[in-house]
Amino acid sequence: MNLGSMGFDGLAERRDDPSLLAWWVLSTSLVEHWPALRGMAFVCALCEAVAHLPDVPTEGGTDLREGMACPHCGMSARLRSSLTMLATLVDIDDRIYVTEQATSLFAWLQARYPLVRGSEFQPDEARRAKMGDYLESIGGHGVIEFEDVTRLSMADASLDAVACFDVLEHVPDYAAAIGEFKRALRPGGKLIATFPFTDAAATLIRASLASDGDVVHHMEPEYHGDPIGEPVLCFQHFGWDLLDVVREAGFSHASMVMPWAPEHGILYGHWTLVATR
Repeated sequence: MNLGSMGFDGLAERRDDPSLLAWWVLSTSLVEHWPALRGMAFVCALCEAVAHLPDVPTEGGTDLREGMACPHCGMSARLRSSLTMLATLVDIDDRIYVTEQATSLFAWLQARYPLVRGSEFQPDEARRAKMGDYLESIGGHGVIEFEDVTRLSMADASLDAVACFDVLEHVPDYAAAIGEFKRALRPGGKLIATFPFTDAAATLIRASLASDGDVVHHMEPEYHGDPIGEPVLCFQHFGWDLLDVVREAGFSHASMVMPWAPEHGILYGHWTLVATR
């Protein structure tokens, strides 16, 4: 199944787009009237099961990104959106690198793309072994690999696609990571990435690293959950200036794409970077 989408090359193009505004208005209206939608059905774009909207998407409020999980495959709206968009960019026999491995998302990809590879930013072998046990428990397989996305071990032009889902915000030198993605991709290869996106002009730096390696907090620290590890510090929420960083790294095209498919439980908010090497 494909999702509808709109892509924008910059903030000026995106600003006041009437169709995008209509999508936001509809999503906002649905959230405001959520109790009236109890039992409303949608078709999961991944498992194709007919699911029903939960009475309350997540505890404490309506989360159209991390909530809205399909009760059949368990994938949140963000994961369903990301994996469905990735499928439109790759072929089954493509060499795909995913910046995660001990996750349900990676296990799902392993079952469908024979050449997919992943990694975790965990240098300790014993901890990686535990991650491997977890991956096996959720249907995946293989040894957990260690990679630093700012210094990838892959050869130049050795990948057809890179998928980086909610990882870049945890990388202080995210420009170096984007440069590595470009280096490892073949000409014409695709980068798809999600992250906290403010829809503002400039990236919001929440924390940074000093020259001695110490973390400098510029705002109240924000941590994101890890399914089998400690919470991970968020260094930035990205803005539209990220597209400039991607282009400066050497990508021929970069845009922010908004997927949209209410019939599949995908509403406003899933901004996704799509770039071509």
